[in-house]
Formats: sequence, C-alpha cells, structure tokens
Amino acid sequence: MNAGIADAANLAWLIAAYLDGWGDEGILDAYERERQPITQQVSHFVMNHCIEMGRQRREVPGTIEEDSAEGEAARSALGKKAYELNVQQYACKGLNFGYFYDKSPIIEYDGAAQPAYSMAEYTPSTVPGCRTPHVWMADGRSLYDAMGNNHALLRLDPKIDVSPLLSAASGRGMPLNVIDLDPDESSGLYDCSLVLSRPDQHVAWRLRARRAPYRSARPKHLARSLPRTVSASTYRPV
Repeated sequence: MNAGIADAANLAWLIAAYLDGWGDEGILDAYERERQPITQQVSHFVMNHCIEMGRQRREVPGTIEEDSAEGEAARSALGKKAYELNVQQYACKGLNFGYFYDKSPIIEYDGAAQPAYSMAEYTPSTVPGCRTPHVWMADGRSLYDAMGNNHALLRLDPKIDVSPLLSAASGRGMPLNVIDLDPDESSGLYDCSLVLSRPDQHVAWRLRARRAPYRSARPKHLARSLPRTVSASTYRPV
C-alpha cells in the first residue's frame, strides 16, 4: 500500500506540472523511469517474504502445542522467527524512506552515489534522487509541511543569491518556495548549500559547496532536473 501511495504521489505532481503549463509533455516520462524499479523491488520483497512464510509453516514442529518444556521452547523459537520475518513488512522504513531514483531524466546528478538501504534501515542523504532529509524546524513545524506541495529551494547559506533561479521559475509559472535552514535545524544532515526538493520530497538538484561568500553566475539550464521547463543558476565561490 505504501508503494502504491508513492506511485500516486509521483504521478500526481508530474501530471499537475503538465496541466499547469510549466512542465512539458516529456516530464511525464519520468514516472515509469523512476517508479518501475521501486515496484520491482517491492515485488521481490513480497515474493521472498511469502516463500519464507511458507517454509516456516511447513517446519512447525509437532510439539508446538505441548504443555511441556519442549513445547515452550518450540513456541519461543517459532515466535522469534515469525517476528523477525514479519516485522520487516510492518516496520520497513528502509523501503519507505530509503529508496532513490538513480536513472531519472529530470534529476540533476552530481556523481555522488546514493547510500545503500535495506528493507528496515536507510541513511538520510541529499544526494540527488534520494528523499529530502526530514528535520524539525525551530518553530516546531515539520520541514515537509513548510515545503508545501510545490518545489522548495532549501538554502543553508543565506549569502547565496537565489534570485536568478526564482526569476527563471517565475518566468515559467513554476511555483517555488524558498526555505532557509540554519545549522541547528539541519541536524547535520545537509552537507550542501542549496537543495532543490520536488513536490514528492525527492532531491532534484543540490549545490554542494559551502564556502562563503558566493556570487551568482550566468543562468544555466538544468536540463535533467527540470527538462525544458526552467532555467537555474550555478553558484561559484568568489
């Protein structure tokens, strides 16, 4: 069910971008490129889970119902195995939050590798394609609530002039919110100066440099991040 909701969220913002006019028809191609690999992972997990569950049922010992030390030991052993197997599907934070899009046509990759994850565990990361790391803001709000339903530009260095990017987005009619995060709010999860987060809370692009001061350079098209929809700016240390 969680994967199905993620499918819907992914497709919804892509369709909205197209219908609202700032995303061209090609942006819709990202849905299959991004979501199909995740669906395949979920399918493999479910299949492996069912196979293991069937094996456990076949191997239930005949003493399982005995009111004896042997029966107690059998129930304890089976209960432990059943818990370790089933907790994965009910507490699979790695699958829910750790998956990433590594071959998307609308994400600007920078050569960094997305961190590996398991069904149960993951490492928050700003590597493009990963889920935007969640933090609690100083005013008590969830970062995701503050970002809203549009693209959000998270700025960790207030000296960076983001007006060229905002102007480019405005020129295309693309909603873009700017959110300033200070080091205390970022909880050490953000090792960059700017993060462009999509409406589905995945990183589309980031600026990794952290040295100040900065100056805005000439506009540069983020062809993979937002294809043929919006120009962005590169930022270079002075």
